Parts: sequence; C-alpha cells; structure tokens
Amino acid sequence: MLGTKYFAISKRILTLKSFKPLTLGGTTIITLRYNSTKPSTTTTNSNANSSRLKPSSFAFPSSPTSQQSSSTTTSTNDSITSSQQQEDINDFRATKLIHGKTNLSFAITERASKKLNEISQQDNQDSGLLIQVESGGCHGFQYNLKLTNIDKELQQQQDGDANDLVVFERDQGRKVIMNESSLMILQDSKLDYTKELIGIQFKIVDSPYTSSACGCGSSFDFDFDKLSQKEG
Repeated sequence: MLGTKYFAISKRILTLKSFKPLTLGGTTIITLRYNSTKPSTTTTNSNANSSRLKPSSFAFPSSPTSQQSSSTTTSTNDSITSSQQQEDINDFRATKLIHGKTNLSFAITERASKKLNEISQQDNQDSGLLIQVESGGCHGFQYNLKLTNIDKELQQQQDGDANDLVVFERDQGRKVIMNESSLMILQDSKLDYTKELIGIQFKIVDSPYTSSACGCGSSFDFDFDKLSQKEG
C-alpha cells in the first residue's frame, strides 16, 4: 500500500485522487490517496467572505417590527387627520359674515383668500367672487363662480333686483358673495383654491351634504334627507 495513508484531519487541504476499499481480516478499510497542498488565496478569501454573510443580514422583518411599522403608519394618519380638523376649525373661525343675516356657516381657505387678494390688486379693490348654485350639469346641480363688483351687487339688492345676499370675508381680505338659496346648499362647505391635473381653479370643497359629484367637481348632487335632518 505504497503511497496510501489513512484519512486524518489536517490543516492541509486534501485533493481526492482515488478511492479504493481494502479488506483485512474481515474488516474493510477505506483509504484515500491525496496530494497535500497549501490553501490557496482564493479559497481563503471565499471562506472569509462567507463568514460575513450572516443569516441576520437577510432576515425578513419580524412580527413585532411589522406591528411597530403599522402603529407608526396609524399614528401618522391620525396626526394628518387631526391637523386637517384643526385647519377646518381655523377656516371657519377666520371667515366672518359681514353683510346679511343668516345662521348658516361658510368658510374661505387661506389659499383662496390670498388668491382673491392677488386678483383684486391686479383688477380693482371692489372685486369679489360671486357664487351661484343653479340646476344643470351631469349630476343635477352646478355652481358658477365669477368675479364681480361687490358694491354693484349690493346696490342691485337695495333696488329690489336681487335676492337676499350674504357676504363673507376672511382676515379682512376680498369678499365672497352669494344669495341665501345658494348658501342653503353650500352651507358648512369651503371655498378653496386648488391645483389639480385639470388646472388651477377656485372650487367648493368638503361639503357634508354632497352625495355625488363629477370628476371636475363643478356639477354635483346633494343629500336632501341629510339637509332636512339638520334643519329639523
């Protein structure tokens, strides 16, 4: 058995050359023929790299982490909702009725107020926004917005050529005027200045009595039963 040694654990790497069983006295002995070589640099580097790839490096988030993430998302959503509610309160508090008599509320957002002020500086100091709700549109009703001279609108009312008008303003800015029948439908909603894909525009938002609306928001339907319940 020249050139044959029994297998033993060694610091050297075994390169398998042959495999030959040997039977002595009824006992089978497995022998290995090998060449002893020094570990190569490539093998050492591979082993070193493998040792750095720990299972924890690729572990999926555990259940507690998922719960924490969900809790964080819920907390963020609650914060946004709370912020929106506070903004709504501020909008209604800042909007004042300066002409007419009504118990109904309406709000002008800060964005809409600033834009109206910009327009008045470019146009004239008496300009304001007239809101009229009329029947029509794909959902039954539509509101028309147009710039107008507030003084002229109020003069027409005094001459008996106009319905009872109410005028709102925010922070002593430009005014919004409408008749009471329009306010009845738009009560508790807000005038906003929005930037959307369809363009930049003044828009009525957050109406609690609107049951449906078209994509552009200019045509809508409202819930008569819900409105009647509030009046009752």
